[in-house]
Amino acid sequence: MGTEIPRVFDFQTSIETLRAHHWRAFADAYSGCAFNCQYCLYKGPDDYGRHVRTIDATAIADADLGILDIGTSTDPYQPIEATEKRTRTVLEAALEQRIPVFLLTRGTMVERDVDILSDLAREGLVEVCFSVITLNEALASRLEVRAPRPADRLRTAEHLAGQSIPVSFHVAPVIPGLNSPADMDELGFELAGISGRHVFAAVLGAQRAFWGSFYGVMDDAAADCHSIDEFRAAYGRDLDFERSAAVTCGLGPASPTLMPLREGVTRGGALFVSENFPHLTTGALEGGIYRWKLPTVYDMAAWVSTRPGTVYWNEFDHWYQEFRPGPELTTLVKSLWDSRELFVGAAVKSDGSDGPVGYRTTSVVTESARTTLVARRAARR
Repeated sequence: MGTEIPRVFDFQTSIETLRAHHWRAFADAYSGCAFNCQYCLYKGPDDYGRHVRTIDATAIADADLGILDIGTSTDPYQPIEATEKRTRTVLEAALEQRIPVFLLTRGTMVERDVDILSDLAREGLVEVCFSVITLNEALASRLEVRAPRPADRLRTAEHLAGQSIPVSFHVAPVIPGLNSPADMDELGFELAGISGRHVFAAVLGAQRAFWGSFYGVMDDAAADCHSIDEFRAAYGRDLDFERSAAVTCGLGPASPTLMPLREGVTRGGALFVSENFPHLTTGALEGGIYRWKLPTVYDMAAWVSTRPGTVYWNEFDHWYQEFRPGPELTTLVKSLWDSRELFVGAAVKSDGSDGPVGYRTTSVVTESARTTLVARRAARR
């Protein structure tokens, strides 16, 4: 029997995650997070950050997991890791079983594991991604209550990059009005210079459970924000939470904050990867762990747009299986294809009422995948 790691969940399980993520699976070593970031989509009650516990190892480490995302809903390098070392155990299993790992953190304790991260890096099996949303220490202390200072995260990222460990950054959430355009450009430029690879960006997602308290945090931080009015215009205090997925603003309200970040990243020589608005992404994720990536809906649309005539499932599936998606994921994508939900609003063709559904190779297909479904619905309100 192989090494056991904390329970593993499939990543692409809905149209929402198909639109935003390349990862195949994720695992969290802990429940709860001591960093207690106020905007966290997985944040629990007010005492969320004070009740952190380990998660039992119940999954077998296996290379068939594909890219394993560590740090999806709780930070892998929060203080409890110093004694429990659950994250290090997962990394050791990943090296043993050749599992590619995307490690997302705000923690500087990651430096402790430079030895095993270097071993993984030599095999092209790891990328360490640091989450940084602002260089403004006052804002960071309000929004990321007990997380290490942004300057310390950048120093740690530089150290890892100097050890030839692939480093990237995740600017998430991008909060409209939080930083000035000039500050976002500077942030993008600095992160690109350290990474030399790519910088991800995801616009704020609002959840019903914590929205009232987070709005209060933003009100209290107004004096340090570039424009609290921009934030209020993008996200109303009384949002309509009619769905379980996070509410996200559209591109219009996000642009004054998001586009300068993109410009800074590009100017710094790195790729900009937009999770909410994939048409803003400036290049493909290639090499390293991305040999095992899964296509997003935007990737699917881009491929369909290169084909002549109308594309039917069999032709698409022949291409799709090259990514080894697994039977459950294939079934999900097939159901979305047949129900015409994969490319929302795209032109489709069916040979008779019971005939197969096909997608015509028009710009409508690509256009329909230009934003995540969450952002599209928010923009229609």
